[in-house]
Amino acid sequence: MEELVKFRLAGPRQQVAIATLVREKPLNSLLLDTIDQLAENINAWLADDSIACIVIDSSKRAFCAGADITVLYRAVKEANGGANPYAEAFFLNEYKLNYALHTATKPIVVWGEGIVMGGGWGLLGGCSHRIGTPSTRLAMPEINIGLFPDAGGTKFLSSLGEIGMFAGLTGFQMSAGDCLDLKLLDFVVDPTSKDAIFEGLEDMPWVSDEKENGRLISELLAQYRTAEELPGKLLSHRDSVTSLMKACLSADNFFEVFASAPAFGDEALDAAMTAYRKGSATTAKTFVEQMRRAKGMSLADMFRMELVVAYQCIRHGDFPEGVRALLIDKDRTPQWAYKSALDVPNAYVAAHFEPSWPGEHPLASLGH
Repeated sequence: MEELVKFRLAGPRQQVAIATLVREKPLNSLLLDTIDQLAENINAWLADDSIACIVIDSSKRAFCAGADITVLYRAVKEANGGANPYAEAFFLNEYKLNYALHTATKPIVVWGEGIVMGGGWGLLGGCSHRIGTPSTRLAMPEINIGLFPDAGGTKFLSSLGEIGMFAGLTGFQMSAGDCLDLKLLDFVVDPTSKDAIFEGLEDMPWVSDEKENGRLISELLAQYRTAEELPGKLLSHRDSVTSLMKACLSADNFFEVFASAPAFGDEALDAAMTAYRKGSATTAKTFVEQMRRAKGMSLADMFRMELVVAYQCIRHGDFPEGVRALLIDKDRTPQWAYKSALDVPNAYVAAHFEPSWPGEHPLASLGH
């Protein structure tokens, strides 16, 4: 059986609990078993008074590229639009884990080197001490596969205002500099300092006060901040991006303005706009509605909304078609349900926010 996560206790008094994602070849992408193993151990550690600090680590190349969408694809194809035990359990258990990370009172440190996308951002974003390196890249690229920014993407992107709206619509990969300035990372360190940081955590003089332990961790990490200049790939064009998004939001038709936006004259931004134009129109329009509904929502309600949309996405055609075109047949010519967001009926979008189950919400207990 493939090993997914390594778990260990460290330090003289075994007070540091470490979970390391080790599924390196597929960039530590998440399976249902990965989520369940993480949840079982992390929840136990959170309840164990002898554990002072939790660390989520990964093997090299990427922290986590998100869900293993090829496995989800096979489950969705087998379900053929009906009930889907694997995919439904995946999203349900993932969001429970994400919520546990966000609401933990015990410090949770995450080593977010390299690619951090989709569900990987969902893991990193819920932790109290988020470490990146100059190679870190954060993105919610679901526009490319007909899904939507989830696993807490509602919280992350809505908190960024116009910048978050642009990132969600285009799947733009934010640099470490962007992430630091936008407070998506707490520290950016040189990757060669990893061993010293982990040794410092293991040797920490932990106390019974969880807030004081968090302060001690921040004090340690501050010593290893990189002196390297971290240019902001997105924020270097902040005014242009913000101006475009404000124009879209104030227009009678958001997508007419966005689709007709002139080139930025920047390779990364223009590539992001091309990704939007080639991406799922249903994802785009659903995402804008997701951001609209997020205003004033609690964190628990955001996850409840995301579960509704996730369960609908696995029942509609764009998600399996997007994965097919990108990773299965690799022809990169998805046949989306609609060619443009201007063509997507409002009723079709609204249906993505209607529960697919009878009775109580599966995440009803969150926040209570």
